[in-house]
Amino acid sequence: CFQKLKPSKFASFCGSSCPKPPSVPFAAISPEAQRQNFYAVNTTVRYICRPAFENTTDQPPTSTCLDDLTWTEVPVLCQRKSCGIPANPEHGQVTLKDRLLGAIAHVVCDRG
Repeated sequence: CFQKLKPSKFASFCGSSCPKPPSVPFAAISPEAQRQNFYAVNTTVRYICRPAFENTTDQPPTSTCLDDLTWTEVPVLCQRKSCGIPANPEHGQVTLKDRLLGAIAHVVCDRG
């Protein structure tokens, strides 16, 4: 792509590139894919689950550059990590909506 070409031949020689791969809240684009600045059609980039998430499968999330220069949807293979069920304190109870990382547990003391 860096050869001296007439402007009209530049695009046909280099081909077209997808924009930067999509950002998702549960995973980050792999370091290798972040270093790229050209994403040809059929290029597949890999994602790595963010620290608060864990992969629920053996496959990493990926996205592929399509013929229309858009990306395939990144599959939600990373789920928030579970902290387990907190123990009730002596003379009290814990209530919570879920037990996933980031959830807030409320402790209520028994009367007296």
